[in-house]
Order: sequence, then structure tokens, then C-alpha cells
Amino acid sequence: MRRVSLIYNPTAGASRKGAARIPQILAALSKRDVRVEPRATAACGDATKLAQQAVAEGCETLIVCGGDGTINEAAQALVGSSTALAIWPCGTANVLAKDLRLSHRPEVLADLIASGQTRMISVGRATKPETGWQRYFLLMAGVGLDAAIVKRVDLALKRRAGVGAYFAAGLGFLADWRLTPLSLSINGNNHDATFAVIANAASYGGWFTLTPKAQLEEDQLDVCLFNSRSRLEYLSYALFSLTGSHTQRARVLYQKTQAASAQSSAEAFVQLDGELVGSLPMCFESVPRALRVIAPH
Repeated sequence: MRRVSLIYNPTAGASRKGAARIPQILAALSKRDVRVEPRATAACGDATKLAQQAVAEGCETLIVCGGDGTINEAAQALVGSSTALAIWPCGTANVLAKDLRLSHRPEVLADLIASGQTRMISVGRATKPETGWQRYFLLMAGVGLDAAIVKRVDLALKRRAGVGAYFAAGLGFLADWRLTPLSLSINGNNHDATFAVIANAASYGGWFTLTPKAQLEEDQLDVCLFNSRSRLEYLSYALFSLTGSHTQRARVLYQKTQAASAQSSAEAFVQLDGELVGSLPMCFESVPRALRVIAPH
């Protein structure tokens, strides 16, 4: 019988559906001769510590049942290791699961995990060279506007309403409308912006496609810069990004790059995979073939 570890966030998603799914997961995998050792997170950073333990124990596969934030935490310990990441989607948005084309059907997920079928994907790395701080991201780094919205999210409301908490924070930001000017260096050129997405994957937030050409296996990051100060223009960007056609709009720049750096004369916040991590200045780079994931080819 194969043995794998499972990390789950008891508060993942609205109605705390992460914990409720654990017996279902264990039963489905047990039928396929996969013995699972569940480990619950209790605080921020626990997923990284539990993943470090799994790697140290020589765990072949680590299942993460949670949202993109919990997955990001666990991945910090898995990058560069031989332990494969398996995802059981049960968070607020599950954007990475969407990009990996994972099913939400328990039986299909159990079959996939039992098969051990893997893909090697690249990840992004954010760093602050002056302090030595670094953190990996699997989906995207958001600089400016969206990070400011993430900062406003009511965590209690997020636990109750899920994605609705982000909409509430967005409406509050729309009312205040305080944009911070940014400067990004990409492919040897400097560009001004009020919002930047530096992405490793195409999907954004579940519905939007801000970087439609991004691919998880690629050794480059996709950068989409917005340099508007108009509420109406940003609302139009949101509408066109549902189909990825915003890249053809005015004051939008889209490029691929291996590395980028961003700075601002004011306090500009940064989010990685939906979690606020700090403020500029910050550098970003692609780390090719850095993470093994259980996913269909």
C-alpha cells in the first residue's frame, strides 16, 4: 500500500468545506491502496512546516486540500525536492487547479493521485535582494491595485462568503480610488504603471485571464502592465479580461520575460497567489522545472 501525506486547511473555502472533505478523501484513496496521513494546519505558515516534515521523511506525494494560499505555503518546501504536489481543490478560488485542468470529482482525483502521473512546472520567485527575503509563487505576483484590494479583504467575511469578500474589498477600493504609480524594468526597458501582473499561469481569480499566453511549463513569466488612472477604463479592462482581449486596449503592455523588477516612490503593495507579502521594491524571476505536480498531461 502506498503511503502519502495530506495537509488540509480546516477553514478553507466558504463553510469550511476543507475539513468536511477529509473523510471522503481518505475513503476514496483507501479503495485504491493509498494510505493517507492527514495533518491539519492551525495557523499561517503551518503548511510550509508540515510540507518540510513530509520532504524530510522522504514522502513521495504530498496532497494539499485547501485554496491557493495553502497550496502556495506548502510549495515553499516542495520546490526543488523530489516530493510531488497533489491538489484536492476545496478553497475559495482554486485557480491553480483550473490551470492544471484538475477535476473536482472525488473519484477522478483519487484515480489521478493513485496513478502518480506527474508534470514538471516552473514557478516564479519574488525576492528582496537588500534583505535576502524570497518567496515562490505558482500563479502570479500582483503589484499595486490588486494587492491593495487583497490588503482590504475582511478575513472573517472571506471565511463566510468566500470570493464575495474580494468583491466587497474591490468595491471599497473603487470608492476610494487611490492608485500608486509604479515603475517596472522588463527586458532592459523601464515602464510606468498603476497595476502590474507578473504571472506564471494564465488564469487569474477564477474568472479573469490577465495573462492569456502564460503556461506553467514555460521558463518565462508573462507581464501585463496597466497605466491608466480612470475608474471607467479599469472597469473596461476587467470586462475585456474575461476573454483575455484586454491586452489590445490602450495603456496596456504585455510582454514575456525571464526576470523583472519593480519599484515605487510611494508604498505599493505586492500579493503572491492571493496573499499579501509586502511592498516594493521587489524582483521577480522564473525558476524553470522547479516543482513536480500530480496532474494530467
